[in-house]
Amino acid sequence: MPQVRISLFLPHVGVFGGVRRFIELGNAWTALGHEVTLFHPWGEPPAWLPFRGAVARLAAAAGRRADLALCADPHTYDAFAAHPARTHLYYCVLEGDEGLKRALRDPEMTLAANSGALRRAVTRRTRRPVLDGIGGINVAQFRPDPARRATAPLRVLLNGRRSRPKKGTDLILKALRGLDRIAPFEIILFDTVSEHNRQDPRDRAPLPANAGFVLGPTQDQLVVLYQSAHLFVAAERKSGWCNTALEALACGAGLVCTRSGTGDFASHRQNALVVPRHPFFIRRAVARLLRDPALRERLAAAGPASAVPWTWDQLARKLLDQLQVR
Repeated sequence: MPQVRISLFLPHVGVFGGVRRFIELGNAWTALGHEVTLFHPWGEPPAWLPFRGAVARLAAAAGRRADLALCADPHTYDAFAAHPARTHLYYCVLEGDEGLKRALRDPEMTLAANSGALRRAVTRRTRRPVLDGIGGINVAQFRPDPARRATAPLRVLLNGRRSRPKKGTDLILKALRGLDRIAPFEIILFDTVSEHNRQDPRDRAPLPANAGFVLGPTQDQLVVLYQSAHLFVAAERKSGWCNTALEALACGAGLVCTRSGTGDFASHRQNALVVPRHPFFIRRAVARLLRDPALRERLAAAGPASAVPWTWDQLARKLLDQLQVR
């Protein structure tokens, strides 16, 4: 396969803002023998997830050439658009994406989206072809380990990022309150506090007595959290791709989720309970799985296999195939 020179543009390399997608795709393309460079303002490699390609300061992008350049944010758009590349791909990963507005003004810009729902929405809005950029999971990393899942108490895991209300963390906490009358369970919330996400999620958090935070987990610790969870609850809105819900599925946790960001991999009553985004429906679904261990275990058992079609390796190949850049 001929080597392809690929340039990735990110506003930072922290644990925030969909950075994993570009790091993982860059790793997959590097493993295929392509030359990948990640450009961001400071130029240091990611500290939380290994990156196999090259890393450079954003200012250096103007002096490099590439076959393919990718961007997914408005903050690096100018450098991305000016970068000498044969193909410029704007990768839409969020509803209401500000960068997409700029990409639409350029008729030569190629578009992609990271979920089926977002791809359809962007296609309706733009009436331009939108490439299939759907997917994203490392099943070698996120995999089941039943030995880590205790018999009791049950563990309910959720994303603890309260700085972004669309994540639905407080909504889920409201839904879970008092459900320990059905079966004893603990609530674990995880998040990372950094320069890119400075709000401490514990501040004024409406936590019930059976809840606690894990802040700044390493990748290995994050996997253990998923593997130890009996249930994962996601209540996102205006999401492109819900990484955490798929990671939980891949690790064998039972999933309760909204449709946002999960429509490509979460199937109601097959590998998840998919509910409207309201505390009443979330509460009812969680209560059902607390009461019915057989249903909970059946859904959880279906999760890992349902994650396999969405790996980063398959997505990396799919994007290059559609672009006919090989």
